[in-house]
Amino acid sequence: MPLESIAAGPWALVPALLAISLAWYVRDALIGLFVGIAGGAVVYGLFRPEVVGVPPGLDGPLGTLLGGLLGITVIPELVATSPLFADPWYVKNVLLALFAIGGLMGLMIRAGAIRGVLEALASRVESPADAEKASFLAGIIIHIDDYFNCLVVGSMMRPLTDEHDVSRAKLAYYVDSAGSPAARLAFYSTWGVALVGFIGAGITAAAKQNVLPAGMSGYVTQTGDGLQAATDAVWPLFFNTLGFAFYSWVALVVAALVAWQVLPNIFEMGEEEERARNGGGVVGPDDDPLVSDEMANYEMYEGATPDWRNFAIPVLTIVGIGLLAMFWRSSPVLNAPQTTSVVSAFGYELLVPAGGPWSLNIGEIRLGLASMMGLLVGFVLFRVRGDIPSNGDATDAMINGFKGIFLAAAILTLAITIQNTVSTLGISSFVTDWFQGVPVGLIPVLVFAVTAFVSFSDGSSWATYGIMFPIVIPVAFTTGANLPLALGAVLSGGIFGDHCSPISDTTVLSSSTSGADHMVHVRTQIPYALICAAIAGTLFLVLGFLVPGDFSIIPY
Repeated sequence: MPLESIAAGPWALVPALLAISLAWYVRDALIGLFVGIAGGAVVYGLFRPEVVGVPPGLDGPLGTLLGGLLGITVIPELVATSPLFADPWYVKNVLLALFAIGGLMGLMIRAGAIRGVLEALASRVESPADAEKASFLAGIIIHIDDYFNCLVVGSMMRPLTDEHDVSRAKLAYYVDSAGSPAARLAFYSTWGVALVGFIGAGITAAAKQNVLPAGMSGYVTQTGDGLQAATDAVWPLFFNTLGFAFYSWVALVVAALVAWQVLPNIFEMGEEEERARNGGGVVGPDDDPLVSDEMANYEMYEGATPDWRNFAIPVLTIVGIGLLAMFWRSSPVLNAPQTTSVVSAFGYELLVPAGGPWSLNIGEIRLGLASMMGLLVGFVLFRVRGDIPSNGDATDAMINGFKGIFLAAAILTLAITIQNTVSTLGISSFVTDWFQGVPVGLIPVLVFAVTAFVSFSDGSSWATYGIMFPIVIPVAFTTGANLPLALGAVLSGGIFGDHCSPISDTTVLSSSTSGADHMVHVRTQIPYALICAAIAGTLFLVLGFLVPGDFSIIPY
């Protein structure tokens, strides 16, 4: 059973502050997250000493102190009752999908599928400008998971960009700026289902505070373990959120404009590119390239034939089955008896007949099922074609893929656990009070700024979403702010830190697989990231005042 929620007041901030500050100090998000969870457990013990084993007769300061010391005993409870393990939906659609996609990527690399994609791009490369475009496009194509985007694209494109005198810093920028933002927008990726889960947890937090609108009561269900999110119902809300994920869209557009030479190389990036083009080397004389050995086990089988279709077929299988599961035999979202409002904005409504051609059926994407089928199709395809020589070789390739995804799984586990921890301490109720006097139009831009700060500080969008979604969703409900816009602000702020924080895992992977000096990569990328953040922040500020609270792109 989950721990009873408490109202810890300002003490509810302890796990988040510990996680952020320690992650920044030790440059390790995993350590910060774990210590944050442990700190939350201590706070819980201080407030509920009887739950952690303090004898009933031992009251006063001594009992409270002992409760704090024994609070660490609830750490396993916080992990086990977090949605990642307590909710079968997370197990089927997040954990299973994460490792299935990892195994598939391992098979693809071994079978030459990834090489086939990159060779198809490289066949059109005749100049440094073409090499930059190919690097950007490779990041867009291999976007199902941002970790594998960093692992694969940087290592595979590095010889090509070196040949055409493109600086390693520029390659790292494309690896970092294409894969991560694109992965957040791919609803059929591991990020899609994970974000649905994060949003569902925030809605559950709102329900526990009794601020969930009556019209959204179907978004939560009562179980033996308490309230849980009805994840099938969250999908339409998630799709609305993608439209407001301004930082992702802007980052992709800016990176494309840079690759197509529309936007110039600014500040230190200009110096890096000028030196590389003039024969001074793709890295500076004083640089310390962070060359990764991550790809050592990701070697193509010498008998494999590189073919981009080996990549396309399994990926299309995942997308196709995911869409089929979502729209086949699902409950209609638009099911009013006569007419239903599809779009309501600025005083205008579009009404269509219920059950008519405009009806929208959205159910569960079942990424676990889709990704397992993609893995199966890939395994059979590669073995039949002979691109993987034996079952044992295929098993080794999948295990290498599992290893490559393990860090993401570990961070996700702790991120969802810290979400469970801060929710148990009542952080949403405490922080919601701060926004009562804030003009509703300022809520989205403030949410974006706070989330960006948290993400830059802890270097993990997983951790940031675990902290912010349970806070922002109740705030949106109590202040009347537009919910999809506020969620888009959280999504955007989390990506900002993942994009440019020196301690971000994907930033480090981008540097290492591209063979760039890590701090050179950070310094050359931050100006572009700040431009994207400024544009996104302006959009959140303007639309915060213009978009009505009940506006939605599609009904939810």
